[in-house]
Amino acid sequence: MSISGRRTGRVLLSWLCALLVIGSCCGQSTAAALSAGPAYTYVDVPNGDFELAHERGEWTGWTRSEGAFHVRGLKSSDTVDGVPVEKSGSTFFSGCDAGLPSMRGTLTSDVFQLTGTGVISFMMGAGLHKDLVYVEFFQEGDARPLARVSNTDCDGVFITEQLITRTVDLSSHLGKQIYIQVTDLDDGSELAYVNLDAFHVCRTQAEVDAAQAQRARQLKEYKKGKTAFVEDETSTTIVNGGFETGDLTGWKLLEGRALRESCVVPTSQYYWEDRIVYGEGSYYFDGSNNGAVRERLTGAMRSTKFTLGGDGWISFMMGCGNGNCYVALCDGRTGKELIVQRNEAFNDPALPLTLLRVYMDASKYIGQVVYLKVVNGNPAATGFAFLNVDDFRVSLTREEVAALEAAQIESVYGQTYSSASYDDLAALRDYYDSYPYPVPMKPLLIRDGVGDQVVECGRVDVTAMLGEGRATYDGQSLTNFYVTGVTFEGRPVEGEPASVDMRVPGQYQVRYAIDHAGHHAEASFTVFAVKDRGQVVNGGFETGDLTGWTVLTKGFNRHTAVISATSYWGDALPYNQAGDYHLNGWNTGLGEADTWSVRSSTFRLSGSGYISWRMGGKAAAIRVYRADGTQIAYVRQARFRDVNFPYLSKGGSWADMGTYVLDLSAYLGEDLYIVLQDEAVEGGWANAFFDEIVTRYDTPPDVAHRADKVSDSRTRASITIPWRMAVNLTPRL
Repeated sequence: MSISGRRTGRVLLSWLCALLVIGSCCGQSTAAALSAGPAYTYVDVPNGDFELAHERGEWTGWTRSEGAFHVRGLKSSDTVDGVPVEKSGSTFFSGCDAGLPSMRGTLTSDVFQLTGTGVISFMMGAGLHKDLVYVEFFQEGDARPLARVSNTDCDGVFITEQLITRTVDLSSHLGKQIYIQVTDLDDGSELAYVNLDAFHVCRTQAEVDAAQAQRARQLKEYKKGKTAFVEDETSTTIVNGGFETGDLTGWKLLEGRALRESCVVPTSQYYWEDRIVYGEGSYYFDGSNNGAVRERLTGAMRSTKFTLGGDGWISFMMGCGNGNCYVALCDGRTGKELIVQRNEAFNDPALPLTLLRVYMDASKYIGQVVYLKVVNGNPAATGFAFLNVDDFRVSLTREEVAALEAAQIESVYGQTYSSASYDDLAALRDYYDSYPYPVPMKPLLIRDGVGDQVVECGRVDVTAMLGEGRATYDGQSLTNFYVTGVTFEGRPVEGEPASVDMRVPGQYQVRYAIDHAGHHAEASFTVFAVKDRGQVVNGGFETGDLTGWTVLTKGFNRHTAVISATSYWGDALPYNQAGDYHLNGWNTGLGEADTWSVRSSTFRLSGSGYISWRMGGKAAAIRVYRADGTQIAYVRQARFRDVNFPYLSKGGSWADMGTYVLDLSAYLGEDLYIVLQDEAVEGGWANAFFDEIVTRYDTPPDVAHRADKVSDSRTRASITIPWRMAVNLTPRL
């Protein structure tokens, strides 16, 4: 039978048996037996599976003292501190969850009669210090223990929290009244508690055999893990340097609990909901297992030993690693740390968990037997106190280093994903642009990509747009790009690159590439096909994002800046939003004192030549440029008034947007673009809010008779925000 699968009914039966009296052969009635006094007994460990109801800090069948065995330790989860524990039934006791590891105390069972085989099985985890944490068995009325069991299986590395099955042979005490007492005297911090489950008197030898078989299976599985460690010192490479086996094959755990097999995770996984580590291959080693491993834990592991060859270069990727976390090259004979590499580029929030490639010059140790050691030695948990690593490469030649340097930076410049919470790619490219490379390289990089385009619906020559792009190689500026594909809503588009069918309005994705000196680089841009080029793309932000707009400020969060709220704060102050969305200065990810700007698509001024927009906040401003970058208009927010808060009806104006109208008829027929800005201002409310940018009016809008209606904060009275003609602060050219 399976011990971990023992049904809960056995415990419930034992509990019911506690109400029965061991009657005489004369058939004494149960009622009479109950009135006869304490002649009843349990036939198994009372509530040995901890499955019976518990409340008010008390456990059925057990008595506790002090804080180590608090009822909050009775858990229904499958893990303790991120480690699967293989519990029995639905509930077990987790000393880790019961309180602080330093807490002490005892847990004592009710008395029961030893029957069956006289062998008691139970499950035990943690309790690293054997002389301080143990389970004892006593005969009622005798202070001398019949047996004491410590967790001799716990080694603090492979076997830690897991509930390992144990058996105690007390068959020489059959028929006696006994009880169990669990003692925790450990006031330390590392596994200074005990996990418990499934106390049971084995009724038959088959149950004893099943318990012992389960123990043997657990020890084999947990002690050796899933990764047999085999090494060849004469090899010039290491085993599984990129963790591509999906586990710790080729890596040996040396100490501590911070580094675990479960920390090998897919590079495709996200951390903080929307950020990735930009790792190599399919897997990497995540020192926190995406938050499952507590940062205060420490540990170390090493690679297989190898003889350093090539030109003595070593390269790998590392991320995070605050405090005493590092990778070391160690002497294979003595274990001495020869070279220590820390994550000197760690930066939160720009490059927190991001994997960054580093290079180690170990040429002075060529021909020696060495190994790589990953160390998490920061027990203070001061934040980011763990290390992410990936793609260890050893015994590299100078030529291999140069090729790897170029491939790495080309890969980064070929990335398209960037998180919603931070401009990851900008920070990552800055790192590789400024890294002190040990070997001169010649990467092919598309540093200035083709910008998004706006065209009228029809047949479009996208190859003509490639002239805006610039690539670099060894100091050369290159422009020989070619189109590799065009898609619309994820499907290929008909037509050659010189005549792409864009008759349907919408967004078309154009992939393009360049080849040079054996290198290849790719990038993409968006073409917005519109029926009327007189209107900017997504002028009302009704896509719910900044589609059609280019962010000009580093650190600006383009994925959160557009929101749907119509009012703010408990005062229900109105934004005067048009439609369902607007651009909100509070949601850019930048501070109030920071400035920012975003640029619209290019539009052809047509109709009457008038444009309008909604603008609010003390720092808001708008600039209009010709396509060549010449500024033709500059308008600053003129409505802001911090008076009589929170009433607009009493003359106040804060984040509410008013409509401005500007006459640009002198530039009819020209291609223009708009820049929305948050400018530097003194004092509070230094934010900007924008909505409903309209760049085509067939006739001039009747400003004198136009107004927007909103509800006035707490009074909810309807008030109007009149439109106004904008004052152009840019001198006419």
